Amino acid sequence: MKQWYLIQAKPKQEARAKEHLDNQDVECFYPTIELEKVVRGKRQKVTEALFANYLFVQLDSEDIAWSKIRSTRGVRDFVRFGFEVAKVPDELIEQLKADVINLDVDNLNTNAPKEGEAILLIDGPFKDLEAIFKAKNGDERSIILLNLLNKPVTMEVSNRSFVKK
Repeated sequence: MKQWYLIQAKPKQEARAKEHLDNQDVECFYPTIELEKVVRGKRQKVTEALFANYLFVQLDSEDIAWSKIRSTRGVRDFVRFGFEVAKVPDELIEQLKADVINLDVDNLNTNAPKEGEAILLIDGPFKDLEAIFKAKNGDERSIILLNLLNKPVTMEVSNRSFVKK
């Protein structure tokens, strides 16, 4: 009988663990999400794990090669509660798979501001002033709305010059 188990991966090695588990013909579920983030001043799409450092594997509960799974590259160990290995109900996995497909990425909180959100300038002549994010202008620059002397001023700044408030 097949059963889902929770595995902890080594930090930032979830994809590596999944690849090596797949190579061993182990059924693996590694939910990821694609987000837009500002990375080193550039706005880009990044793929992140939905559950950092964790994967789900389905194994035959009667014939589990525990050491084979634990010694897989990228895998730290099975998640345990005392001496019991964490089992995950099939219904939960099916629900997670459905939720990942229907996930509304636009409403997730990222470090990339959306139109109308407050930002804080952290560099340049307007350092420590609040502004409103207006639009992205390429990968490295953005257009913001700054209130100077009670007059709204539109200006273009580097993505490194502000943070989402």
